[in-house]
Amino acid sequence: MVARRQKRSWWLTCVAAGVLWVSGAAVPAEAQETVAIDRWLVSSPFPVDSDEDPLGIDYLGAPGEVAVLPDRGRTVAGADWKLVRRDSAAVLDLEAFREGADGPVVVYAHAYLKSLQDRTVELTWGGLECTSVEAWLNGRALAAVGRASPGSAAGVDTANRQARVRVGRGYNTLLMKAVSGDCSFGVTASVGPASATSLDGFRVQASRPYGNTRTGPAPWLIADPEAGPEPILGWKEDRLFGAGGVRVTAFAVTAIEGARFKAKTGGDEVRRRIEWLTPAEPKTVLMPLSFESLRRAVDRGEGMAVELDWDGGKWKGVLSLDPEALLTAFRSSIRLLGWTVVKGSAGPAVAGGAAIYDSEEEPHPLANLIQLPASAGTTLLGEWEVPGWLSGFTLALDIEGAPGEYRLDSVPVQGERVVLCADCRKGDRIQVVVITEGAWERFPGASIIDLPEVTVDSADQAAEWLKLIDQKGSRKFRERASATGQ
Repeated sequence: MVARRQKRSWWLTCVAAGVLWVSGAAVPAEAQETVAIDRWLVSSPFPVDSDEDPLGIDYLGAPGEVAVLPDRGRTVAGADWKLVRRDSAAVLDLEAFREGADGPVVVYAHAYLKSLQDRTVELTWGGLECTSVEAWLNGRALAAVGRASPGSAAGVDTANRQARVRVGRGYNTLLMKAVSGDCSFGVTASVGPASATSLDGFRVQASRPYGNTRTGPAPWLIADPEAGPEPILGWKEDRLFGAGGVRVTAFAVTAIEGARFKAKTGGDEVRRRIEWLTPAEPKTVLMPLSFESLRRAVDRGEGMAVELDWDGGKWKGVLSLDPEALLTAFRSSIRLLGWTVVKGSAGPAVAGGAAIYDSEEEPHPLANLIQLPASAGTTLLGEWEVPGWLSGFTLALDIEGAPGEYRLDSVPVQGERVVLCADCRKGDRIQVVVITEGAWERFPGASIIDLPEVTVDSADQAAEWLKLIDQKGSRKFRERASATGQ
């Protein structure tokens, strides 16, 4: 048997404007109960005879992990497959499959999921205690899709994964790969509802059905209800920007091209177009919005209305804005944007590989971001005016990940902490010139350095703090922070 490497990929979009964490609405209370995946075709075990990670090795013969369609009592892809039923139990015990083995073993478990229609469901999967697992849905690896499951059944490791996925009308395939450890060996899997009717007519079958056994869904995009990178803000000219991070996953037989995104909140609207989305590879699409609109939305308890539009389908919903993420962003390093290239090769760029628009034709203010300098010797010029939101604070230059020789208002500066302005006032002008000394990992930032740390224990507390930030200098915010001694 020749092992074939299983390639993995993870693409997470990042633009300089920054991110505000976004989450989705909860599943309706009237939704159906979870369906346990309780019948499997289980392969004969494969001994682990390599020092390499067995999850990265394909132990099956042709057609391999991504295409295997087993049947009970038959030898398929170099493995003998046995039917194992655990009626109504989501846990599959695999101890019997490693009897007599001198070391770790790899075992595959396969199930057919029948759906009466294309639908979105909540899939949960994982391994018992120290069992390592990998999973494929309709031949697509789910390694990048899942998030940590908020709850686990008894005896199941809390590292179980959960994700909203799309299944097609007809038979879908779920393949799990389990690597034994030094304790209980087994896997768990179940399907939950994503809406009130999402499990109607849904059932699990182990034996290979007749005819077309893998249909897959028509092209569809799913917005992850609990996704979003670390929140940051961006400062360009005299405006402060944030962004809603919409983490989407395509589910389709082939890639989805030319997907369109629209986000509205706090009176602000932005559109983006993403040229390519690979199925089962999540991508975080950043929707740049003004700090003013985000703060207004949080203050009013509004969410962010999102519309997804692609060839053959549409989806819309309201995602919730996290006040704690916006407060953290305000306290974190704020990216300095709007640089121009004086000398070198930083060239024009489309942020995040996608066009950004305020409307169908008008470019967004952040649409002309330059590429991050890739080498030494590029000279950049940046100019900013202090917005009201930052008035009254002392701001320092943050050059982590952006090495270079810096000049502030034509004066050479050096050191870990360079003050941009002390007791800054709205409208104060700041000019920075930098000659890069290597490739940049991010744009330089501006950090508030004269304010005690603000600690919050809930979203409501964060919202109260955000109400004290205003365009007149945020005096109440500073006074309360100083008075509480945080």
